[in-house]
Amino acid sequence: MELMDFAPNFSIDQLTQSQKAAVLHRDGPLLILAGPGSGKTRVITSRIAQLIKDGVSPYNICAITFTNKAAEEMRQRTFDMGVTSGLQVSTFHSLCVRILRQYAQMANLEPNFSIYSDAEQKKCVKDAIADCNVASSNFMPSRVLNAISKFKNDLESVEDVAKRADGFYLEILAKIYKRYQEILLANNALDFDDLLVRTAYLLRDRPEVRSELSRRFQYLMVDEYQDTNHTQYQIAKGLSIEHGNICVTGDPDQSIYRWRGADIANILAFEKDYPNAKVVKLEENFRSTPEILSVADKLIANNSKRKEKRLIATCESGNKVETNVYSDEQEESLAVARKIKSLISSGANLNEIAVLYRVNSMSRALEEAFVNEQIPYSIVRGVEFYSRKEIRDMIAYLKLIANPSDNVALERIINTPARGIGKTSLGRVADYAKARKISMYEAVTSVAFIDTISKAAQSKIAKFGHMIHKFTKLLDEPSCGIADLMETVYLESGMSDSLKPNERGEDTARANVDELISSAAKYDKETESQQTSLFDYLQSIALYSDTDAYDANSPTVSLMTLHAAKGLEFENAFIVGLEEGLLPHERSKENPEELEEERRLFFVGITRAKRNLNISYAKYRSMRGMLNRTIPSKFLYEIGMSPQNAYANSYGSQDSFTSKPKKTSDYVPKPKSTALYRAGDSVRHSKFGLGKVKEYLDLGEKSVVTVRFDSGQTKALLLKYAKLDKIG
Repeated sequence: MELMDFAPNFSIDQLTQSQKAAVLHRDGPLLILAGPGSGKTRVITSRIAQLIKDGVSPYNICAITFTNKAAEEMRQRTFDMGVTSGLQVSTFHSLCVRILRQYAQMANLEPNFSIYSDAEQKKCVKDAIADCNVASSNFMPSRVLNAISKFKNDLESVEDVAKRADGFYLEILAKIYKRYQEILLANNALDFDDLLVRTAYLLRDRPEVRSELSRRFQYLMVDEYQDTNHTQYQIAKGLSIEHGNICVTGDPDQSIYRWRGADIANILAFEKDYPNAKVVKLEENFRSTPEILSVADKLIANNSKRKEKRLIATCESGNKVETNVYSDEQEESLAVARKIKSLISSGANLNEIAVLYRVNSMSRALEEAFVNEQIPYSIVRGVEFYSRKEIRDMIAYLKLIANPSDNVALERIINTPARGIGKTSLGRVADYAKARKISMYEAVTSVAFIDTISKAAQSKIAKFGHMIHKFTKLLDEPSCGIADLMETVYLESGMSDSLKPNERGEDTARANVDELISSAAKYDKETESQQTSLFDYLQSIALYSDTDAYDANSPTVSLMTLHAAKGLEFENAFIVGLEEGLLPHERSKENPEELEEERRLFFVGITRAKRNLNISYAKYRSMRGMLNRTIPSKFLYEIGMSPQNAYANSYGSQDSFTSKPKKTSDYVPKPKSTALYRAGDSVRHSKFGLGKVKEYLDLGEKSVVTVRFDSGQTKALLLKYAKLDKIG
């Protein structure tokens, strides 16, 4: 295809000087430090268009983003610029799936491998724990999975972990890790981390693959580089090591995924990794008012792990940022709902309003208030749809059709809906398969030879096997789309007849399956000009995230976590629950690095707002059924809230911030030399026992003492209510 067929239609004259510098850089490493609202996506897509204009084939360009939604936006923008085909734009995981399917044999895989969801991974790790004769009470599946995920993020193999195991816990963990991987292999399945790990090993161990991919992707661009983990770092390095044309964009101040392996050091050390790198700072902010940016700047200045840059406002001055204190979460939620109602009355669009919070459980009180005030809302938590039983059942059918080695999928659906196949018969099928080292589906097709199963049960199992074989044959029919296959499975498997209305007469389960089939029909339509397969569809579901569920055109107010809000923007934003233990989260108390990440998370929330920003906290909040007194977040002091307003007497009191720059030290209360407590003091509490003081903030009658108790708990207590006894 001629390069002139693409003819990118964009004008570099519309860019700022710093944006132009990034776009016009061609060969060699490039670091783009892009603050929030700085036009980063525009720069990346313009750079792609400029490369093509300079003679680079779209086929030789690869852009990696972190969400499907971001990838789709980038594809659409480049398409609008005239780049119609050949360009590779995807997430890390999607790119890795593509590479692993293409080079499956070299990666010791079958190309029709399954990608296991969180629930499927949990089942496999439970089986691994049981196979190792370990008590799940001592090795909880969720914690074991987190540990295995960390091993993989750090590119530690089973052998690596076993070698460094220097105690009972790590030795047992290494055994479970090994068994877990064996179970995945037997199912021809990978978990999310494996997609990255297998690709990293492939690039490391197979020079011919690395060279071939390097020739294919001569220009690599990685977005949100601050959120890459060690494995993703190695993949990016492997893809670009032979030509050095790597461009990364990101902002250390927005690194918020440490809990899933992200390593901020990757972006902080980019210039060390690539000494000849060009660095471009995008500091102009085209999103938020000066007042909002001033608050964001004050906050993030308290972090040490960052690259110095400014937030330069290009928007006109607007309203002051507000903070409000309420008696409890009910009053807070009702006040937020009424403020939103007022915005709507003033002409604000529902889809330009968002309420952000630290943890999902905080949505409950907000939902009640929104229902009472009759405000349309939606919770951006899309993966929950794919966690519903009937949806998981349907997807399990598709997974088994695509990958007959998937024992987890087979076990889920062989008696769903009920076919009279009991656990005993299923266990004997599993034993037969295990003894012969074949899949359970192969055992099902040979059920007549399993003499430990009754003739009646054999007949039922054989009938199930014939049905799956019939569904599998449909994959060979070009006219059969994903929706057609799904409809056939739904009707002929018996699922359609088995789903009944609930006790209120609501046919929710059927409606959910209808929605799934509709989404498949939409997928068929969107991809009808491409060579897609059932594997591609299952991949799109497996890699679906909360952010993908956000619909910018939905006529509703969005409720979402601060993590889910990354990459989005709203005219009006509300951030609730600015309290110690929530934001910053309880887990960050013992770890300065986690505290800095919590501050970055708040920074991300602040910079989602374009025109209006409201921040609030409650004096009391219910936790596990108990109404607890709270302590205002230290972040409030850092952005300028005066300590005397922390517990104003009147409910709903307000403290507004202006854009006038002030030093952070003006707001952070300093421990006085005459303090009642000092760090290291030994104390006793009637409930929590003995402990040592970590920090004391002298705020008069609002003084706060933070204590690390011998039980391992760390508590921030209001001194007037703490009833502490100093020892010694």
